[in-house]
Amino acid sequence: MTKYVNLQTFLFILPAIVLVGTFVYAFSIWNVFISLTDWRGLVTRIRFVGLENYLKLVSDPVAQKALINTFLLALTFIPLTMLIGLVVAILLDLELKGTSIFRTIFLLPLSFSFVVSATMWTWMFSPEQGTINSLLRLLHLNFLCQPWITSTEQSLWCILLVYVWQFSGYVTIIYYSGIRSIPKEHIEAAEIDGASTFDKYRYVVIPQLKGETVGVLTILLFYALRVFDLVYLLTGGGPALSSEVLATYMYRITFNQNLFAYGASIGTLIFVIALAIMVPFLILSRRR
Repeated sequence: MTKYVNLQTFLFILPAIVLVGTFVYAFSIWNVFISLTDWRGLVTRIRFVGLENYLKLVSDPVAQKALINTFLLALTFIPLTMLIGLVVAILLDLELKGTSIFRTIFLLPLSFSFVVSATMWTWMFSPEQGTINSLLRLLHLNFLCQPWITSTEQSLWCILLVYVWQFSGYVTIIYYSGIRSIPKEHIEAAEIDGASTFDKYRYVVIPQLKGETVGVLTILLFYALRVFDLVYLLTGGGPALSSEVLATYMYRITFNQNLFAYGASIGTLIFVIALAIMVPFLILSRRR
């Protein structure tokens, strides 16, 4: 009977094993192999070139710009999103007046796809007819009007704003569920000891959200390193490569110029960076 149950369980998970093994591990290995060749897609001849693509990547000024933008976006997007999500989760837990309406409005971005979000924000950021500048002109604040995503200095920060807006609701849900799962006895003990609302959250609630913090940080980091959708739809990496990131550069190199091997080396670089950051962090978190 036990053998029958084990066989049945194995058959249920077999499709998932095959799919993950094929589309994750097998193609990851294939990507690394291709990055060591000169493959150009439809060209059937493949020549092994070793680390030539990676050496070219090191000296590529566009790749360097994309790498800096990727790190800059990650280092600002992750802490901002986590901070906003935590603060909003605490405000929801306090059950202030109008919380139900605010919860609906703040969590609304979760229901939008990246395409819808990008379309909406592109319209809002439009310098001439966009909602933001039009509202500023209506309030006679013309001096505050900005070129937004059409500016080489502002495009990356506009993308950052959209990403924080899109993901802060998700972080809020994770933190809010974590706060609600804390035993009430801990909260009541702090209140009996005379702890203020601020002290209650600082010394009792937030320290018990380490698991949620690790989970949120892991997910946001992977999104930040492979950020593509909103960047491509909002600016396409422009203007003048000011918002180019590794993922958009990889796409252009691979599908616009048919340099599949060079694009594969960029994909491998993103994967290595993610591992180099996440593995030590997860090991330290597990030890703690």
